[in-house]
Amino acid sequence: MKTLSLGDFRRLRRLVYRGATPLLFARWRCAFENGAPEDVLEVLAAYQNEDGGFGHALEANCWNPGSSPYVTSFAIELLDGLPRAFLGQNHPVVQGILNYLGSGAYATEAGWLGMADIPGNNDYSHAPWFHYDPARAPGETDPGRIVRFVLRYGEKSGGLYRKAQAIAEGLPKKRPEQDFSAHNPARATYRLGEPLPTDLADSPGSPLYPRYKALVEAELDGVVDRLRATRALPVPGIDGNEDWSESDSL
Repeated sequence: MKTLSLGDFRRLRRLVYRGATPLLFARWRCAFENGAPEDVLEVLAAYQNEDGGFGHALEANCWNPGSSPYVTSFAIELLDGLPRAFLGQNHPVVQGILNYLGSGAYATEAGWLGMADIPGNNDYSHAPWFHYDPARAPGETDPGRIVRFVLRYGEKSGGLYRKAQAIAEGLPKKRPEQDFSAHNPARATYRLGEPLPTDLADSPGSPLYPRYKALVEAELDGVVDRLRATRALPVPGIDGNEDWSESDSL
């Protein structure tokens, strides 16, 4: 498997230091330079609204500052990357998320509405797939990450916890088998709705790693090749998303 040289790392480090958002910079420091998880959480909290939900372009494809379940689930994903012992049930960010999810905002019987179902999106720059159209049937945010968060931190006697339990019963117990026959590790690493090998096996300790080992290593080799060729940081929501520049939804 390919690795970055020290020179490659130093060049990328300069790019991050010059151009990263405060949140990405804090995550870089935490991942590669012994930075404190507290610094990541402090910056992440700046995206949290008074109602406990998240907005403010935390998901760079939608600049709606208002809270939504989808962007809140995006914040939960970032929290999942922090040491679990560091984040307790009583942390203000955790309590804010639980309050927001329990408020009923954009809630459905089976979960929470998807990002394209937030009317306020149309007042701000957003990707075409997040444009609100009242004539379209509503969708839902993938509940898995939210449900796991609530079951980990929520009060067991509360209605939100019972809702999460009910949803969890209907979730698949195993990940569905993925077809990676069309996966090209040399291309950009992300396409909307398409999982990557590393989404299924994110470390050598993953139980699925032996099955996907060759695909994971090919994906990581492709990442290294692209990092070596990187001369500037991509602009979130623009680079790699050409539809933005051609869309009427801006």
